[in-house]
Amino acid sequence: MALTFVQMDKPGSPVSGRGVRLGELLSALGDTVTGPSVLPDFDPIVASVALIDADDVHFGLGQSTRSADVMLFVGLDEQAVARWFRAASDAGSLPAAVLTKNPPAGMVGDLVGAGIAVIAMDSRARSERIYNVISQVLDDAVVGDAGRSGRVEDLFTLAGEVARQTGGLVNIEDERAHLLAYSAADEQADELRRLSILGREGPPEMMAWLRRWGVLDAVRNSTDVIAVQAHPDLGLRARLAMPIRSGSDGEFYGTIWLQRAGRDWSPDVEQILRGAAALAGRVIARRRAAGSAHDDLVRRLLGAFGPDVDVEYLAGEFHLPVAVEVVVVAFGGIAGESAGDATTFTSSELSALTLHASAVAQQSVTVTIGSRVYTVLPADGLAAKDIHLWARRAVAAAARLFGRRIRAVIAGPAPGLAGVADLRAQADRVLNAATREGHLIHDVTTVEASQTGMLLGEIVGQLAAHPELVDSRVRAIAASDGQTGGQLIASLSAYLDHFGDIRKAAQDLGIHPNTLRYRIRRISEVSGIDLSDPATRLVVALSVRAL
Repeated sequence: MALTFVQMDKPGSPVSGRGVRLGELLSALGDTVTGPSVLPDFDPIVASVALIDADDVHFGLGQSTRSADVMLFVGLDEQAVARWFRAASDAGSLPAAVLTKNPPAGMVGDLVGAGIAVIAMDSRARSERIYNVISQVLDDAVVGDAGRSGRVEDLFTLAGEVARQTGGLVNIEDERAHLLAYSAADEQADELRRLSILGREGPPEMMAWLRRWGVLDAVRNSTDVIAVQAHPDLGLRARLAMPIRSGSDGEFYGTIWLQRAGRDWSPDVEQILRGAAALAGRVIARRRAAGSAHDDLVRRLLGAFGPDVDVEYLAGEFHLPVAVEVVVVAFGGIAGESAGDATTFTSSELSALTLHASAVAQQSVTVTIGSRVYTVLPADGLAAKDIHLWARRAVAAAARLFGRRIRAVIAGPAPGLAGVADLRAQADRVLNAATREGHLIHDVTTVEASQTGMLLGEIVGQLAAHPELVDSRVRAIAASDGQTGGQLIASLSAYLDHFGDIRKAAQDLGIHPNTLRYRIRRISEVSGIDLSDPATRLVVALSVRAL
């Protein structure tokens, strides 16, 4: 990591007193940061981060995004950076630092002159993982607290202390081998450590080696230090692995990996690792408990625990005015358009949605309820088109990153937090109806734009739940199709959907118009249904949809 320190004036916008020093943040990023970078010599405190892409520059940044202390540029060329810089300068909202994989050569001087640190990142590093690490560091740390009190308050501090005491290089990973924290970069790092830091998780090929050698199973099933031999032919140095477990029930939380560096382990290395694992377990448990408690507050705001919502209390917890204008965006899986196919969102998918929400409004909150994800967005200063654009990006990201097709329903705005539960109920009505009438509801939509699909879906759902409301003649035709393999119901549905246009309906079915004429005539003869009567057509059309 090649860093050039130059004399710079502080950016015009004040930086929060809570956060971390920029230098500490860069140390936490380790080998992800490459040279050359231009840093200020006063080492500013940073407390917030925003991810900025080309669409953000084109359509404009939200107020909370504009005020971020650190900006992570994704896919911005020099022209886009110049456009952003002009707008930020005019608004007087310059960040303390920008991170980018391709520092714009023609803009570095202007950025530095304005007091902005320019940080170069490894081109192979994943931007969303960098964003998550920065967010975690900012969430965990208060500048100087751990050093002054002697207490380990976060995993990065713990990793650094273990490295100092043992003489090794430390990675701390969760139970899925996702990187949580690591000690400072060192030229002694082997490929496994280096790639784990760059990719924010163990590289698949090397994790497969560890699995094949039985290391991963041994760690999961052990409560003590596991020695892993060096494999010079594969570029792997010797390391020790210490499982992290819950102090209450022994649940496996993850692993502390200690790679041998240029000298032998300290004599008490195993004792140090045991103590570190106990501390890490407590930190992770506190994190999970805090996250669970926070999530339950969001669920309460959304009405998941009943209609009685203490809005004033929750407003204080979320640091929002009671009367803030809010929008709720509900995400649901689409696979198969049936309720049974709606699978629960994974933690990675939830993290991606949370990241996108934080980019549009830093005070947004995102949580799962059942198989759905809900984001509550403070909408003050956000145009409807910006929220719709964000939702489209989130849906596109789910398809691109996870191969998952999801639907986003935007409800609101409402003139205060008291309306959040009702907005969620409105969005749920659309998602519920989409399991029956999904072809009438767009992948990204609003409650207002989905009235036809929502109401039709609810009506059909009521009919399906009460079979006595379904025309018995239609049920008889469906039963006959089931016995004979006929296509009368499909033909009837197409005929009604095309308003009796035989040619269009036949084309939709892929049959000759005369074949469809025969089937419709046959339906009338067998069932006595008079399709020339408007009321009959309405009842039959609803009954067909309810089957």
